[in-house]
Amino acid sequence: MGGSRSRVGVVVTLALMAALTGCGASGGRDDGAVEGAESSSTSAPAETRQPPSLSPTPTPSREAADGTDVGACFDGSCEIAVSKPTRVKVDSRFRVPNLRVTKITADTVVVESSGPGTFLRTSLAEGGTGIQNGIGFRLKSLENGTAVLEFFAD
Repeated sequence: MGGSRSRVGVVVTLALMAALTGCGASGGRDDGAVEGAESSSTSAPAETRQPPSLSPTPTPSREAADGTDVGACFDGSCEIAVSKPTRVKVDSRFRVPNLRVTKITADTVVVESSGPGTFLRTSLAEGGTGIQNGIGFRLKSLENGTAVLEFFAD
């Protein structure tokens, strides 16, 4: 008799599952409306909008006005990019006969000048300004091993 009880249990379980599965059906409608009733809609049709255009914000240029042309500095007014030790020849009126960028690191630039009985060294961080005799200089930017230096008459 134990075998017929388990068969009855299986049949009852299957019948309950079939009944419960049928309870959730609504004839293909899933909007909560009763069959045969008219559906009404009070919302306006959705408007199709294009997302605002995302154009990149322009970044300030880190390029030097005179590029890598150190000759542009002779008159004491230039903006050059340097990435290695570089001699910057300027007019003798600035009293810096041997002006050089001697070192470029990740966060500083070293500018040196020398002459008879004189040796000057200035270390600059980005945004820093220095003066050697009659010429001034500013480290405008320092990025990826390239320094943009502005030279000006003092």
